[in-house]
Amino acid sequence: MAFTELIGQNSAKSRLGAALTADPGHAFLFVGPSGIGKKTLAREFAKGLLCSHPTKDGGCGTCPNCIYVREHTHPDYRELLVAPGEKNIKVAEVRSKILADVGIMSQIASRKVYLIDADYLGEEGQNALLKTLEEPPKHVVFILTVSDEAKLLPTILSRTESIRLLPNTEEEVVTALRKSNPEIRPEDAALYARFSNGIIGYAQNLSESEWLSDDWEKVTDLLLRLPVTTKTELLTDGYAFFDEEKERFLDILALMNMVLDEMAVAVTSPDSEVLRGESKKDKISSMVKRYNITMRKIGLCSEAVTSAAKAYKGNGNFEMNVCRMLLALKKGVM
Repeated sequence: MAFTELIGQNSAKSRLGAALTADPGHAFLFVGPSGIGKKTLAREFAKGLLCSHPTKDGGCGTCPNCIYVREHTHPDYRELLVAPGEKNIKVAEVRSKILADVGIMSQIASRKVYLIDADYLGEEGQNALLKTLEEPPKHVVFILTVSDEAKLLPTILSRTESIRLLPNTEEEVVTALRKSNPEIRPEDAALYARFSNGIIGYAQNLSESEWLSDDWEKVTDLLLRLPVTTKTELLTDGYAFFDEEKERFLDILALMNMVLDEMAVAVTSPDSEVLRGESKKDKISSMVKRYNITMRKIGLCSEAVTSAAKAYKGNGNFEMNVCRMLLALKKGVM
């Protein structure tokens, strides 16, 4: 697999490709949210660093070094990850797997590469690694991955070159989903991509469960039926839905805002391709026309959802918060 086979992150891949064809330096820090693909890109970069004939597109994939990396048998490549069931990487592991090994020359490649999951590297472990980062052997390259730079000591940050991974576009996420599962329905892929905030790993996890597509339909139905649903029904059946999904309340609110966004598109640009799925498109367009849904009404509904999210984060009474939101939604579309 070369850089071009990895979806998205073109800026990061360009910087890494340039490093592979020059003097790469000794320490890199891959930064980005969980599921964005830090380790996948880091491993591909590591393969390029060990490759006998690297290019701007990464390792050649055919030399012995690339083959050994692919088969997880390269003697000059080490990964330091958190052990199953542990919350942090133990300092003893840093010392035994990294510090005790860096002074040994590489066996078959021109350098040695260490990939470290710094999300699980505590302050003591970072301090243990620091001296080696300050004065690294010429034949060693470190690749650290972390979701938030605030987890690392300033002295670690100052000795690494940051490679920031940014959220992918919805189109890139859809492409990744269809690549991993060619049978996925286009409307489902679009939903997972939109809800993932550009994080391919999260979108793939969503695609392996059913809750998102199921709740999407329920939320859509709830909002489209607001004009004809009585207050009693909202406070009984409507509340029951939110109570059942209490642990996903903020996710449900995010879904509601997505449906409200589609309603806004139906008001301003009814022929937009954003309204995917003819059946749902017809339902939204019909509701907008029949009940004279305006941007002002949609704005009031969005404010109700936003207020509910703030109240939930502030540990407000859940039942009171949901009921207040439902009544505000009802009032908003009248």
